[in-house]
Amino acid sequence: MEEIITIEEKVKKKKAPFIAGLLIIALAIVGIVNIVGFVADKFSPEKEEEAQLQAYADFLTWVVGVDPASFSDITSANKDDLRNIAICSLMNDEVTTSSYNVTEKGLVVPAADVENYYYSMFGTENAIVHASVVGYGYEFVYDATNAVYYVPLTGVTPPFSVRVESAKVTGDFIQLRVGYVGTSNVEVDSRGNLQAAQPDKYSDITLKKTETGYNLISLMAVTVGEYN
Repeated sequence: MEEIITIEEKVKKKKAPFIAGLLIIALAIVGIVNIVGFVADKFSPEKEEEAQLQAYADFLTWVVGVDPASFSDITSANKDDLRNIAICSLMNDEVTTSSYNVTEKGLVVPAADVENYYYSMFGTENAIVHASVVGYGYEFVYDATNAVYYVPLTGVTPPFSVRVESAKVTGDFIQLRVGYVGTSNVEVDSRGNLQAAQPDKYSDITLKKTETGYNLISLMAVTVGEYN
């Protein structure tokens, strides 16, 4: 017996794939809108500026953490401070440090790796002088015979964290106003909510952009009257 299909059934059969098609198109449109929104948000001027300020802060993590004395030019900076900064910054490089040996004296850090970090951060105008480093509650012992440093396994915590207040770029040079926020500082508002602590002090820091990152050029402490 021949199957009889009514006009209504024909409409239903055509309607199902049509509705499915609309749903697919709708989902595709939603997906495109979300992607466009994500890309627009990710690459918005505000996000790019935020990412750039974070890049400066990352570079300065141990510059601020070691808190060296002011210098108007890298050639006049204290070499002990620079070596300290280089070793501490190297310790944050998990790819490089993952292969280091551990002894009862601590993590064995090749002096050559310290040199690489030193010159990548400070340029070659202020040559490194290898020697032991004494920091805030820690010591990196230099073994001249084996050309290595012994770094304590207890870890090192910087006394300050970085807050980049402003940045002015002129060619390859970047002038930064940087706040030193005590890592032990906690501020609470009148309602008992935690707030970002205010910097204990400030410095004006100049960086120079290089092919691989930045070089530290100068660091000048800012007096209280110059904060604003």
